[in-house]
Amino acid sequence: MVDLPGIPDADEPDDEPRSSVNVKKVAIVCGALAGVALLGSAVVYGPTVWRVTQQSDTKVSAPPQVGSYTLFSTDEAAQASEYVRDAIVTEVSLDDSLGAIYREPSGPSETRTVILVAGTGRIWKPERSLEGAFKAVAGADTAIRGVHDVDAGDLGGVARCGEIDDKDGVIAVCGWADNGSLGVVVLPGSKVADAEKALSELRPGVEKR
Repeated sequence: MVDLPGIPDADEPDDEPRSSVNVKKVAIVCGALAGVALLGSAVVYGPTVWRVTQQSDTKVSAPPQVGSYTLFSTDEAAQASEYVRDAIVTEVSLDDSLGAIYREPSGPSETRTVILVAGTGRIWKPERSLEGAFKAVAGADTAIRGVHDVDAGDLGGVARCGEIDDKDGVIAVCGWADNGSLGVVVLPGSKVADAEKALSELRPGVEKR
């Protein structure tokens, strides 16, 4: 008979205690390893899950007046803003979204037009979602240049601005994204500073938690 290691012959007295696997110890070790894995997941994903949950009740709306910006309610304005909204929601998954156009006096007889798109949803990676929204606004053949971070304000998250070179002139673009909402303002024929101002003033009036 071939002796198998650790298994005594039936004819031989079992004088020494057998080397056996301690199931309880294995369970404890596996449990400890699982606990480490869960702890690691909590460290990596916990803050994001907490923010997503905290911001899950975020709402967006288009008030008739936000600071110096007045909602421009015409059929043509609705069609234009909805076109931009549709483009963005093809790139970014949002549960609820809206498009609107605001106007602000920029001189004695001049107004500045702001196309606003905002939406809510569970946004796990705000930076990536904002990148997708910018891509949708720019289109397949162009890109937003000079993208840089700007102050996101009290609502937090990430906020960025940049410019699109268009045949009809420069288009200024700014946007924000957090774990519960995303928004973009598009200002044809305006400077980035104007878009940053529009973002900082419109977002608190549009986004509510």
